Amino acid sequence: MKFSLKHFSILLLAAAGLLLAGCSKDSTEPEVEVSADASLKRFSFQSSVNTGLNSTCTSYEGAKTIYITVPEGVSMSSLIPTFSIHEKASVTADGKPVESGVTSLDFTKIVTLKVTAESGTTATYQILARNGKSSVDNKIYPFMIKHDIPGISVAVSRDEETVYVGSYGFANRAQKKRVNENTLFRLASMSKQHAAIAIMTLMEKGKLTLDDTVFGKGGLLEEMFGDNMGKAWKSITLRDLLSHSSGIVEDCIFPSVSGYSGLTTEERVQKLLDRNPEPGNRIGVFDYNNANFGIIGLVVEEVTGMAFMDYLKKEVYSPAGIEDIYAGKNDETQTRDNECLYYGQGGKNPYGNDVEAGVAAGGVIASTPALMQLMARIDKGTKVEDILKPETIDIMCGAKANMVSTSGQAYKKYALGWRCNYTDYPTWTAFHGGTLAGVATIWARANDNVNGVIVCNSRSYSMDIDDEMWDILEEIQTIF
Repeated sequence: MKFSLKHFSILLLAAAGLLLAGCSKDSTEPEVEVSADASLKRFSFQSSVNTGLNSTCTSYEGAKTIYITVPEGVSMSSLIPTFSIHEKASVTADGKPVESGVTSLDFTKIVTLKVTAESGTTATYQILARNGKSSVDNKIYPFMIKHDIPGISVAVSRDEETVYVGSYGFANRAQKKRVNENTLFRLASMSKQHAAIAIMTLMEKGKLTLDDTVFGKGGLLEEMFGDNMGKAWKSITLRDLLSHSSGIVEDCIFPSVSGYSGLTTEERVQKLLDRNPEPGNRIGVFDYNNANFGIIGLVVEEVTGMAFMDYLKKEVYSPAGIEDIYAGKNDETQTRDNECLYYGQGGKNPYGNDVEAGVAAGGVIASTPALMQLMARIDKGTKVEDILKPETIDIMCGAKANMVSTSGQAYKKYALGWRCNYTDYPTWTAFHGGTLAGVATIWARANDNVNGVIVCNSRSYSMDIDDEMWDILEEIQTIF
């Protein structure tokens, strides 16, 4: 049988069909997987590719925000970052390609890096770089990330001169406004020390004594509240209020009970008197209560004829050359231009507390350098003139020997508006913290005349947050 050209063509078509069948979707060969990895890892500034760096600067990442400190004096306007991404991913900044270890960027501003995976998936990272001391800053960054704190300010002074100010994160997240050394923060209960200072200055002026009674006939607030209250109320002295040993148990300033919302400070105290025929616990027992300092604020106003913060501004802050300490406002829309916003956690409303009515107990706002200036005026140092006599400072910061705690034990850990004598922090002469929704603060004066402060514009409800702040502050103070 002879094969014609037609027969040969038929055989070729049959072979091609078998070949196509062998390459169909029934093939056992695996498909190539497309990567969706858009992560950015191990961000740093390496000394090997950055002139002026003597060592590698490592970073800390939380919620797509990367924090990193560059040594003081090193320019951040043209730094080359080093990072790791998936081999099929790419990075851009403002739409321009960025190559690890090659591309220089201006880190004096927030740098936004966009990582695009092979699949087209993207992730955006904000890089917040700053000049500073990594020995300090690298203690702050993990704390910020752990407790989800948008912004923190830290200041340290030695021998009455501010030697370090650290500004971290955001004063306003939505506007991407960064914290700086002039950012104002709520102080919460660190406001109480300002109230104590006001009273001690009035004492030195001869306007009052610590043993003056507050309520009833002859009391400092007789004209305001009259004489119609229980006998125990009439025995409460300024010293009792300042040391939280007044016996008052109901908090009318930042209350957990209803009935005080929308009232002025004076109206709150009147309602407190009406609702409680007697204060509660016996006088002389330590029982921390914001009401004590709300009342102290009224005493300052009654004795001076001035608003609480107006008196401090005129007689304490301005003569000492101190700016950036003010009374806070309740409404977010009324914050000062350089004040941060506050961020609640755990369902707490950071603007739910009436800081205007409770200014003397927890409503003062300040920058951290201003707080260090004030601390230098009450630390018995020799370089800067104090606003109080040494013996007055000792009275204010030295615990009462005759005070007891609610457990009945001798209590020497609270003086007049200041905490002291904590065995866990033996180097601290006097200190205090602050707690409100959206606020976490602490400041301290150390025995070696190193003072420090940390303020935050949010607060987590981890039981560790305050202890961690105290530990960080103590570690920072030892650096200087």
